[in-house]
Amino acid sequence: MTIQDDQMNELVAADVNDPSAWGEPVVVGPSNGPRRIRHAKHLELASKFYVLSVLHRLGVDATVTFSQSDNVDITVVLESGSALTVDVKTLSGTADWPIGDFRSRAGHFVVFVRYAVSGDPGAPPSVYIIASTELERYVGSRDRKSLSLSQLDDDLHVRDAWQLLAVAPAA
Repeated sequence: MTIQDDQMNELVAADVNDPSAWGEPVVVGPSNGPRRIRHAKHLELASKFYVLSVLHRLGVDATVTFSQSDNVDITVVLESGSALTVDVKTLSGTADWPIGDFRSRAGHFVVFVRYAVSGDPGAPPSVYIIASTELERYVGSRDRKSLSLSQLDDDLHVRDAWQLLAVAPAA
């Protein structure tokens, strides 16, 4: 016999004041990892969803990918049926990215999301968007271990370059 919703509601309402009808509450303790690692993981996730939310507000068909394969955090489906991919890099406080691994290929973009350390935690981050092939050329032309996002923007005008993802040509 299957209990209908209204029957279930009646049973719960009948037991609401009877402590013996309920089990012990479930308590989830804090993460055992170091706070800075937890914070970094939360910030990375926040960055991905921030980028996704802006893309959705621009009318872009985009999806977060959790597999993290091939440096792809977000997939953008274009009207033509082709797709773009996005690698989201998160920076907190600093405007310098320690040059790390990234994939360079047509139709793949790197989005740097930078959060300021001080100030309002609800303030939107700074966002820098560049095609991975252009980033590879730019990084390759310099002999440095880090990349200044402000210099990158001065040279290539990549801050808030959402149009690259909103109206990018088919790869």
